[in-house]
Amino acid sequence: MMTKYNKIKEYAIENHVPIISNEGLEFIIDIIKQNNIKKVLEIGSAIGYSAISFAMNDCFVTTIERNDEMYNLAIKNISDLGFNEEIKIIKGDALLIDDIKEEFDLIFIDAAKAQYQKFFEKYQVNLSKNGIIICDNLNFHNLDITKVSRSTRQLITKLENFKNYLKENNDYQTTFYNVGDGMSVSKKRN
Repeated sequence: MMTKYNKIKEYAIENHVPIISNEGLEFIIDIIKQNNIKKVLEIGSAIGYSAISFAMNDCFVTTIERNDEMYNLAIKNISDLGFNEEIKIIKGDALLIDDIKEEFDLIFIDAAKAQYQKFFEKYQVNLSKNGIIICDNLNFHNLDITKVSRSTRQLITKLENFKNYLKENNDYQTTFYNVGDGMSVSKKRN
């Protein structure tokens, strides 16, 4: 199994598929273990690497992917590793899907960076009482906003606005970590 799992990571690196960093994945796995997380909603499947990693740590995962090619690769990878029972993959735009009703212990947002706030607002209703929302890639490679294209500047600005939204959101206690490409961990205030 580990050989197939490692081949997924190799494929991602060789084909420039954005998957979670080793450091970021270890960080989330630690959170899963420390908080006894059993149900995960992932927004942004890519080729299924992180969903498989969560399933390998005794989680049931619902993951959403809108890109046809990534979705098909994720289905193949999930099937090849035998996680069809543990991982449910949904094809579609996470902002347009309305039939996810269950609650999750962890919501992992790792999709279109410009839509993070919309994802957060839409799916927070699916968070269990002591649930956690983790967002990845908040530092966006620490790019200098004065040395990038206009579209990249806009994306960096949206991410900065989202970080401010998290800081000012009184419903959650959010901590930012300089792990991987920057992560936030938001816990509901009780």
